[in-house]
Amino acid sequence: MRLFQLLADACSVNRCRSTRLVSAFAVTAVVVAASVFATLPATATAQAFGGAVLIAGDYILVGEAAHEREPGTVWVFARDGDEWTRVAALRSDGSSTGNRFGKTLAHAGDFFWIGAGGPDGGTVYAYPVEDIGSGKAVEEWPFWVSHGSGVADALAGQQSDLMVTLAGRVGGMAMNMYRVGAEAVDVAPTGEFIVPRSPGPIATSPVALEGNLLVVGNPGEDAVHLFERPDDSGEWGPAAVLSPPDEPSQPTFFGSSIAIAGGEVLVAQMRGGVVHRYARVDGTWQSVGTLEPPDQERSTGFGQTLAADGETLLVGGALRFFAYRRDADGWVPAGVSPLYNEDGTPARTTLSLSGQLALAADPSADFGMGAVLVFTNESGEWVRSGRLVAEHTPLPAITGGEVACDDGEAADYDCDHVDLLSFLPREELGAARGARLNDVWGWTDPETGREYALVGRMDGASFVDVTDAYNPRYLGNLARTDGSPASTWRDIKVFKDHAFIVADGAGAHGMQVFDLTLLRDVAEPREFEATAMYTDIGSVHNVAINEETGYAYLVGSSGGGETCGGGSHIVDINDPLNPVFAGCFAHANTGRSNTGNSHDTQCVIYHGPDEDYRGREICVNSNETALSVADVTDKENPVAVAKAEYPNVAYAHQGWLTEDHRYFYSNDELDEVSGVVEATRTLIWDLADLDDPILIKEYYGPTKVTDHNLYVRGDRLYMSNNRAGLRVLDISDPENPVELGYFDTTPWSADESGFDGTWSVYPYFESGTVLLSSRREGLFLVRPRARRLIP
Repeated sequence: MRLFQLLADACSVNRCRSTRLVSAFAVTAVVVAASVFATLPATATAQAFGGAVLIAGDYILVGEAAHEREPGTVWVFARDGDEWTRVAALRSDGSSTGNRFGKTLAHAGDFFWIGAGGPDGGTVYAYPVEDIGSGKAVEEWPFWVSHGSGVADALAGQQSDLMVTLAGRVGGMAMNMYRVGAEAVDVAPTGEFIVPRSPGPIATSPVALEGNLLVVGNPGEDAVHLFERPDDSGEWGPAAVLSPPDEPSQPTFFGSSIAIAGGEVLVAQMRGGVVHRYARVDGTWQSVGTLEPPDQERSTGFGQTLAADGETLLVGGALRFFAYRRDADGWVPAGVSPLYNEDGTPARTTLSLSGQLALAADPSADFGMGAVLVFTNESGEWVRSGRLVAEHTPLPAITGGEVACDDGEAADYDCDHVDLLSFLPREELGAARGARLNDVWGWTDPETGREYALVGRMDGASFVDVTDAYNPRYLGNLARTDGSPASTWRDIKVFKDHAFIVADGAGAHGMQVFDLTLLRDVAEPREFEATAMYTDIGSVHNVAINEETGYAYLVGSSGGGETCGGGSHIVDINDPLNPVFAGCFAHANTGRSNTGNSHDTQCVIYHGPDEDYRGREICVNSNETALSVADVTDKENPVAVAKAEYPNVAYAHQGWLTEDHRYFYSNDELDEVSGVVEATRTLIWDLADLDDPILIKEYYGPTKVTDHNLYVRGDRLYMSNNRAGLRVLDISDPENPVELGYFDTTPWSADESGFDGTWSVYPYFESGTVLLSSRREGLFLVRPRARRLIP
């Protein structure tokens, strides 16, 4: 039950919408099937490589509608003996990043049909099959809409029939049927009707088309709509509406995936893990039974995706797919095949089937880069025979010398008064395919004076010698804790020449302790192991360290051991290799669950203007819903000092004290995307009285992007603002910041609402080198100029 609730919540938060209808074509019939499970990742992930797949004879077409730097693409693979070779990469004329070309695919007539669309509408393109390998001869067939949803949320085809959906219509989704002639522009309408579609958490509309039958799922309302025509040349019209035969008392997501095979309509019911069978009996469509997994397989998500071709049916689960063949007695089991990614994790897939070829498309594979697994039927057994991926050219490394910011640009990166020293792409930092970066911190070797970057990744941590900032050198990788899954969130801090590394949503990851002196004299990149482990906690969002006291504060714990309500799990690390639990602090009635969950914190020996707390160990916490100030001098009895709320709070994320401890600058990660502010907002707090923090100013930047991490050094504030990159502010007048310069690590992106771009910034090297970790790009070394004239 919890799984389904989490899935529904995830879809609700991300406004999931089906954009991944998978097509499978045989010589005489085609079935399009889609799974609601497959639509549950965020829309951008759903449109990664494998978001749409089409099998047609000796070709496999794979859509990649979304990519960070490149326009939507349809990759064409052709059979080469037992292998599949990429023969073309299709893109629309005048294509641009974000055009979502390739979000849907179909085959009808002598053409492949490719759907594209943006926020203001969509287009369907036609490619002649005979020229598909050349990647040319595109002909645009526009279906524009002005109200934003676009066309081709689903495409389906068979022989000369083409179905195009038009979402956003009043009352639901319009299904438009066409007959395709010898030319792409020679299309004749053969039917149009509206299918209700619920706006709730399950808003996908899977489609299946075979012969004179069209089936459309509406799992948000537990319904499946059937449309028929009298013959191949007739008009389409409504035929029946199917509903769960057992009349459940709560939504079951009946119709989450569908297929047509063996004269039956097969309907998956996501909640329950069964596939219902319907057939025409005495002229009406009636339930004729179910397909259910063996008892030991009931937890595998049976029915999350269906694919059919003639007398063969594939039923997907979370860990494997089940094959069935049709005989006189119905559907007979015909084998089970595992579905795993290269790293051994379960593949979240949609299935396609044509003849003896099956595909399992997983846009979430390889950290969202996407992959398609190829299976062939060998003597009745489905055997994995290949894996298709898109190969994108990585960003080039930039080394050898400084690239000055000149006329607003440094090596094609937008900038202002910030010069580029060097850049290492994530592919050169030990990252697995698709693994993005997250946190960055630094260490200066007290014996040698050498400077090192400690770079978090989804799959581990990288160590880079940045002493020569023009020629940084990758030294090696510390993999995530054995058995822990990859994590979007990894955080690193340093104390006594040791790195302390945590990860969130990472199972029993614990806190890794790594002796940084092992980086001395490393000649070639190598694999490192943690020097010690702290296992009293499993998953942790952030770690903060007070270097004056030798205590680490593990905040935002999500599982394993003592979570402290998501507040501060306090650890004595004065002996770095033997961390010891010291206590908990959670500020009641803060955080989204009122448990004191803290997203980030800074803890110091306070030397600010409030005499009541001078010399005390004070933590300033960003607790999702409010700012929290705590006295943690006594680790066994920490005290809540103050809670400070502010207008238009969306997610109190992170902040940093000025060096005199008078002011605190903080950010709210979601206020921009929530629409409660019109530009990137930084909150300025006066902490002259720790018992009564006062919000004295809201600074608004020149962009509308979400903000992430910020740090203070001297009279400068260094902010990593996601898609706006690094922003450097002069805070010599603390209540009136002035921007000094910026460096944008994602200049190709016009989308200001996303969470890509820079994750964090480290500005504390004596050399003046500033580190920037950019999620999909890599590690940037930059240097803000000493000063600019401020009018």
